[in-house]
Amino acid sequence: MKPAVMGCAARWIPASCTASVLLLCTGCWNPPAPTARQLNTGLVWMFPGVEGGPWSLKQAHDALRDAGVKSAIRVHDWARPFGAITNLIAYERNRRDAVAIAESILEYRGAHPDAPIDLVGYSGGGGVAVMVAEALPEQCRLRNVVLAQAAISPSYDLRPALRKVDGKLVSFYSPLDWIILGSGTTVFGTIDRTFVPSAGKDGFDTRAAVPDEALREHFEQRVWTGKMLAEGHYGGHFGILLYAWNKQFVAPYLLPTEPEGSDARAATRPSASRPATPAPEERAGAQASDGHAGGPVQPRQP
Repeated sequence: MKPAVMGCAARWIPASCTASVLLLCTGCWNPPAPTARQLNTGLVWMFPGVEGGPWSLKQAHDALRDAGVKSAIRVHDWARPFGAITNLIAYERNRRDAVAIAESILEYRGAHPDAPIDLVGYSGGGGVAVMVAEALPEQCRLRNVVLAQAAISPSYDLRPALRKVDGKLVSFYSPLDWIILGSGTTVFGTIDRTFVPSAGKDGFDTRAAVPDEALREHFEQRVWTGKMLAEGHYGGHFGILLYAWNKQFVAPYLLPTEPEGSDARAATRPSASRPATPAPEERAGAQASDGHAGGPVQPRQP
């Protein structure tokens, strides 16, 4: 085995151990079935990283609920526990999964035409979230898409996804995530099968990822700062799974757009939520992407 691969594998093992600890803490957790009221309010799809099933997002799920997220929450299941590399390299299967999820979102949109729909992807799940957005037809609108240190290439073309977004596609990234999203994706590849440090580490190259200036109004990057230490995120890869970080930084993009008790139709209208304005040091400058864009799912005829 090449020294570079051996070295990266040696770094990946502690990361897998961290995931194992999360599993021990959360057990074989699955999100509760959504209620009719939650489904009427909105829909959030969460996509865990390639190492974890739904159990890895229990803290994040609980943080969203405690922050006031009222929408139904569904969590993608990779269906291969501890299959990190297998899940990462299964490009065609991931595309098929994204199409199937897009079809389910289309069905939801047909039943709830005014409800906001949001996508949240963590690590490799960030790449799947982008694939799902790509697979949707433009008439099926998304409110916000949140990428938490996504294992996708920095030059990936985000335009097909952004054309479906009314609010923001926001990407959190950390230059300190050099083990998983630096060495790891350089050796084993990103979710879109390029062998480079991921956008979740270095940020997207905006000029390549979003060359259309009109679409840039819907694109935002937020870099890790020392202020996130207060929420337990030390800058590495697994801080994005923690309760406090999700409550402070992810939940604001998923909250109801109107106060509870206001007109129900207005409260679920798919407009952008208004999270707290990022601190100046969190704002990322322009940087970019190109990649494969899957065709949209066609709406089913009644």
